[in-house]
Amino acid sequence: MHGKLLRKAATPPLFFSPKCKVAIPIESLLQRDALWEASLDAQVRAIHYRKAPNPYGTPPALMSVVLRRPDGEFLLSVCQMRQRRSAKQAVEFSEVLAANGLRLLERDAADIWREPVYSTVQAVWSNQRYKVTVCDRLSIGAVLAEYGPQTIVEIEERARPRSNIIAAVCALACEGLVEIDIRGAPLGPRSIVRGP
Repeated sequence: MHGKLLRKAATPPLFFSPKCKVAIPIESLLQRDALWEASLDAQVRAIHYRKAPNPYGTPPALMSVVLRRPDGEFLLSVCQMRQRRSAKQAVEFSEVLAANGLRLLERDAADIWREPVYSTVQAVWSNQRYKVTVCDRLSIGAVLAEYGPQTIVEIEERARPRSNIIAAVCALACEGLVEIDIRGAPLGPRSIVRGP
């Protein structure tokens, strides 16, 4: 089930990607899905886990996920449904965030599960552990360096990898070595891939 809270354990599951400086404790599957998407989003340059203002006011500060994008740093708030705030509360909260150099990026379940992004992100991360040979890594990287952004089919035609090309590109995306367009269409042979 989407977004179900993870069972409390002595040590919570952790999320890590090349965009993270430290591993981030995962509080729910919904948060994990949001982090998976952020890690594949070309606009997200880094994912931090740091002390930041609590969007709900109590306690005054907590460890939070912050996304760095070209347009600033955003406190990532993941919830089933967005909390309603009065205009006064919204202004006050925006001021607290601004004083800490942040803006709010609130993601609810409907936003995180929108298609085709959700299915594409899930498909990419399902191949995280796919083993890509050194030769295939080099040939895929060389093709992207020489020809620039291209479809997965074009990479396969030019690089002639021995691996399953879609699984290989997905695994490389999870490692931060390539970028896959997750917004345009569902993941498939026509998905656009770019070098990092």
